[in-house]
Amino acid sequence: MSRRGSAVRRRGRALAVLALACALLAGCVSLPRSGPVTASEPDLPAQQGIGLYAQGPQEGANPREIVEGFLTASAAGYSDEFLVAREFMAGPAVETWQPLEQVRIYSDTDTPEFTRTADGAVRLTVAGQASIDSAGHYTESVPETTVEADFTLARNPEGEWRIIELDDGVLLSAAFFDSLYAPSPLYFLTPDLTAVVPDLRWFPRQNQATALVRSLLEGPSAWLAPGVVTLVPAGTRMVVESVLVQDGVARVDLSADALAADPSQRALLLAQVELTLRGVPGVQEVELTAAGAPYEVPESEPELPAYPYTAAPLVGVADGVLVDVVGGEAVPRPGSDRMAGADPRHPAVGYATAAPPTVYLDGPDRLTTAPTAEEPGVVLAQGQALVPPSVDRRDWVWTGPTRATGTLLAVHVGGEAADVDASWLNGATVRALRVSREGARAVVVWEQAGAVQVDVAVVVRSRDGTPTALVEPVRLGERLTDATDVAWVDEQTVAVLGTSGNDTSPAVHLLPVGGPTRRLPSVDGATSLTAGRGDRSVVLGTESGRLYERNGASWRPVEAGVRYPALPG
Repeated sequence: MSRRGSAVRRRGRALAVLALACALLAGCVSLPRSGPVTASEPDLPAQQGIGLYAQGPQEGANPREIVEGFLTASAAGYSDEFLVAREFMAGPAVETWQPLEQVRIYSDTDTPEFTRTADGAVRLTVAGQASIDSAGHYTESVPETTVEADFTLARNPEGEWRIIELDDGVLLSAAFFDSLYAPSPLYFLTPDLTAVVPDLRWFPRQNQATALVRSLLEGPSAWLAPGVVTLVPAGTRMVVESVLVQDGVARVDLSADALAADPSQRALLLAQVELTLRGVPGVQEVELTAAGAPYEVPESEPELPAYPYTAAPLVGVADGVLVDVVGGEAVPRPGSDRMAGADPRHPAVGYATAAPPTVYLDGPDRLTTAPTAEEPGVVLAQGQALVPPSVDRRDWVWTGPTRATGTLLAVHVGGEAADVDASWLNGATVRALRVSREGARAVVVWEQAGAVQVDVAVVVRSRDGTPTALVEPVRLGERLTDATDVAWVDEQTVAVLGTSGNDTSPAVHLLPVGGPTRRLPSVDGATSLTAGRGDRSVVLGTESGRLYERNGASWRPVEAGVRYPALPG
């Protein structure tokens, strides 16, 4: 399809881009009759994104029209390597502008405003939604964020206005961003080499495989690096600066540096590459070479779970004892007759397939193991107003005083205790804490100076697996106004019970570690949540003692009289 350029050069030119994207995303086959953008092959598979093409600057265009045309052309630039966008420039800007340095994303419902600055530049102002840096890191904007972009113009020798100074990067509406970019994780290893940890990035759909492999070779994000390892030898690069995907096979040719990997570890390096590329459309297998020769892997690839999970009954508290919720009924756990006089709250369950360790808070101040039919419970820790516990896959139980002093507490179910440095929490009130299932990260809901925050920090451990620190974190859920509880729902997403926008009651918000927030319907009186595998496994507990689980797009009541639901973790 094609469309001729139109004489309509006012604001409609920029909005035509958005209209086209929405029409194509909705599956429409009719196109607007005005505007400079054309779409090629609208029946492309969704994973290919939208192919957009823009016209160059029109003769006699005024400064604002040049800026609007440039924005259209830069959105289409992923199809033509930004050649048309550069036609709107003059001087050094033509060569120095770096379009992939950053992406600033704004809402589809917000219309950009154009004004002139005191020095005559064209200024674009729009409400910001998120941004992407050159390494593919997604940062959600706080509410009321405003993006301003100034464009300085001058006349060229032919008397036509051209942009001579501007910020690096591009501005995209959310619809265009979703069409042009795709999220995909890089995979690194836990220090014990038994599981993988995702590092979510966003790259253009075109040449996505190349961007992912290049980033994998560069290593993990700065915040994640202290708690993961990579078996990519230092200096390793791609010999051919492109990953060719043909007939379902992704061919990756690494430099001879890759041969420095110990033969026993090459299978893990190959696993990192394969896991990283498995989400790229069209990739079914990976062919890895080093210096042009097949990469010899003497050992079979190990199973590396990204989300270790053990099916277990839902645990809760009913009538002053711990119960399993089985078939919609609350069944007292073996040993519950030993709980007379206890005040059980916030149970947490481990990952063992048989008799997983279970702990709970006895009142606000005592962390206790659950009794069994053979043994009474044991007090693991005492302290004023303890944080609800979380059990990691190494059977360390995480807690600490809600009024943090910069140190959390980890207690092994065997009795050993360890102080965990978390200096960034000093003086904060910790509301909730959950360790990820592979044990390399922890999500913390905390409050300081009246502001509630949700952060993910990497777990640093000693050689024997003892946790020693939660290092400087990365922020999640910038659009949340309050939060009370949290759980991991998959390898890279947490569910947070809280409020956003104009919420009057708590709702579950799904927060990818490096992606946009998605809000689920609210449940009146929700006070706690837990999750198993995937967001469909989320279970909510209410102040009245009724449990709810996901049922399609809504919630279904499953049990009454049970509080503090808990699945492993």
